[in-house]
Amino acid sequence: MRSWPLGALLVLGLLSGGACKVEDEVPATLEERLLRAAKRGDLRAVKVLLERGADIEAPDKNPGWTPLIWMAAKGHVEGVNYLLSKGAKVEGRTLKGETGLMTSARWGQLETVSALLDGGAQVDATDRNAWTALMWSCLKGQEEMVVLLLKRGADLEHQDRDGRRPLMLAATKGHASVVKVLLAKGARVDPKGPDGDAVSLARKYGYEDVARLISKQPR
Repeated sequence: MRSWPLGALLVLGLLSGGACKVEDEVPATLEERLLRAAKRGDLRAVKVLLERGADIEAPDKNPGWTPLIWMAAKGHVEGVNYLLSKGAKVEGRTLKGETGLMTSARWGQLETVSALLDGGAQVDATDRNAWTALMWSCLKGQEEMVVLLLKRGADLEHQDRDGRRPLMLAATKGHASVVKVLLAKGARVDPKGPDGDAVSLARKYGYEDVARLISKQPR
C-alpha cells in the first residue's frame, strides 16, 4: 500500500471537498471531546456529550484534570455549576493531588472558587505537598482570593509537610498587601519553617519593607 506524505494527504483532502484535519484521522472518544469542550468553556457541547454518555469524571491524560477542574481553572462558572448539578465530584483530584478549588484559586478565578465552595468543596483540602488553596494564593499574591478564602474559613495557620505557613509564603515573595491581610486576621509571626520565620524570609529575599511590617507585630 502506497504511503503518502502528510502534505499530499492534506491536498487530497482539500481537493475532495473536505477540510482534512490530521486530528480527525483518529476519531476522538466522547471523553476526549468532553475535555476539549470543558477547556473551551463550551457548555452546549458539554451538555450534548454528557447526554451521549461521556464520563463526567474523565481525566486528561497528563495533568489528570477532569472536566470540572478544567472549567474551574478557566473561570467558566456556568460550566462549573452545571457539572456540579450533574454529579461531578467536587473533590476530584489531578495527578498532583489538586482539587478544582486549589487549581482555580491558583489561577485566580474568584467566581469559580466561590461556586466550588458553595458546591461543597473543602476549603482546606490539600495536595500531595499539603498545600491548600490559601497557600497558593498567598504565594501568588492574590489579595482578593486570600480575603475570600479566609472569609470562607480557610486555616490561617495551616502547615505544609515542611512546616511552611501562609504568612511565610507571602513574605517570601514580598506580597505586602497579602501580608497585611494575614496579619489583620491574626497570623502568628513567631513560628519558624525550614527556612526561618516570616521576617527572616522577607529579608532573605530582599523585601525589607515587608520584614519591617511583620516585625512590628507582637510575638
